[in-house]
Amino acid sequence: QAHTTRSSQRCLAFVDDVRCSNPSLPLTRHCLAHICQDTNQSLFKPCQGSEEVPCNKPVPVSLSEEPCCPLHLRLPPQMYVPEQVLAVPQELGAAPSELYLSAAELQPSESLPLEFSD
Repeated sequence: QAHTTRSSQRCLAFVDDVRCSNPSLPLTRHCLAHICQDTNQSLFKPCQGSEEVPCNKPVPVSLSEEPCCPLHLRLPPQMYVPEQVLAVPQELGAAPSELYLSAAELQPSESLPLEFSD
């Protein structure tokens, strides 16, 4: 059967004397935008916003005492501080090629135990 929205499944909120046409949330009589108008519900609270930007967007109640929408979420201070890159002196940066061994020179020695040889 095709899904039809009955008037009892629509939001009961009125905006400018016009009934909201959004479908209500399951087991409620209001849509997500107007769920805070339902005084019997306890799963959503309006976002407190900030002094500069007031906000009343409904947000789910979580572990925080003052739930906020993503726009007004206060992030904790940064815990990771990147290490400062030390400048390499010029004489260490240009190492002579004699310090590096070629693949042919990296042959295992006979004095090493068998598990350490290739």
